[in-house]
Amino acid sequence: MRTVAIYGLTTVGATVAASLVSQHQVDELIILDPDEHRAVAVANDLKLAYPFFKQVRVQEWSSLAQTKVLVVACGELNSVQPQLKNQVELINQVQDQITESNFRGIVINLMQPNEAMTAFIQRQWQLPPQLVIGTGTMSDTQALKLAIGETLQLAPSNVTGYVYGQHDGRLVPAWSTFRINGRFNDQVISGHKLDQNKVTVNARLTNYYIKRGQAGVLTATRLTLVLIQAIFEDRQTVFTLAVNQPQFGGYVSFPVMIGQNGVQNYLLLKLYPLEEAQLKVARQAIADQETQLTQK
Repeated sequence: MRTVAIYGLTTVGATVAASLVSQHQVDELIILDPDEHRAVAVANDLKLAYPFFKQVRVQEWSSLAQTKVLVVACGELNSVQPQLKNQVELINQVQDQITESNFRGIVINLMQPNEAMTAFIQRQWQLPPQLVIGTGTMSDTQALKLAIGETLQLAPSNVTGYVYGQHDGRLVPAWSTFRINGRFNDQVISGHKLDQNKVTVNARLTNYYIKRGQAGVLTATRLTLVLIQAIFEDRQTVFTLAVNQPQFGGYVSFPVMIGQNGVQNYLLLKLYPLEEAQLKVARQAIADQETQLTQK
């Protein structure tokens, strides 16, 4: 049975819940929230909107024992400076419920700062690192592919490559990994020579405009659904996620293969020396955020 739990039912969490049901990606839904009134409200909203879907459990933490995926969608999606104390409390206050439920599924974290909060969740809830992932730089990778595609008048699907590092922070566009129609990105393509700096700025602007308008719900929802589908169908698909990367000493956004058992393999591509150095800087920035979280 495809059972998904969602902890945090503000705009993003509720939208993920509705999308899972409307797109028939879930057989059973467990909805959890620090505010019980909100959980009950969302459950009733789902019943009215999708009367065909009967399997909704409200605030049943014990049901996590049979849950394959737990989406953590608490907090402020696009706050420039998330209230770290509140973020920490939201994770700590359910630590006992997680432990007592004997949850052994996969956590998908949407909380910000993403890499640091994913590391904090893994540590506080004492779950295996390969089962605790964050959306990381998935959106940043997609934004860069989109910017390249628009510049070269190509579909983004013709662009491959990865943005590593720290979402909303020390991004590392790994140009060594990018190919366009299978060709190196420094070649003339469709009569255009790619300006890496320009497309990087355009990609950042895309995310900036989303944050400035307090949007991002659609992107977060879509990324979450893609990850859940990859897990349930054991697709072994590669995404740039916030994961524990032993080579860099902790959580950082890195391309990994995802399947029914969480992180299956790391995609160990040969990076330019500068990219490796930038990735180490990103990891240190994340480590500094983790320290702030433990002090709250």
